[in-house]
Amino acid sequence: MRDQKGLTLIEVLVALAVLSSIVGSILVLIGQHTRHAAAIEERALARIVAENAMVAYVAAKRSGQPADLSGEEEIAGRAFTYVIDRSPAPLEGFETVETNVRIGRDGQVLATLSTLRAVEGLE
Repeated sequence: MRDQKGLTLIEVLVALAVLSSIVGSILVLIGQHTRHAAAIEERALARIVAENAMVAYVAAKRSGQPADLSGEEEIAGRAFTYVIDRSPAPLEGFETVETNVRIGRDGQVLATLSTLRAVEGLE
């Protein structure tokens, strides 16, 4: 037998196959992480839109102005729509106010915010 001073072709190919599978797995993980981070960002932005809509509704009602029960808001380059639903609360003199926020008009609800509001003398 001769003394070997390098790697055989099979050893190189096996090493490349192992390396490519590791790199492929890392790329899949990075892609999943990026999609997850984008989803979290959309939900956080939707929560901000829900809070803004709720504050605007409560402030308008408190000042006796008409309040928007639906609308659109653009934040961070994304268009969100919100809908405010009101219903009588189990406590007399209060109403339940719920805000649902979606991307676009028909998208999935990304954020929901609920509160109780006193209605005595304000309606």
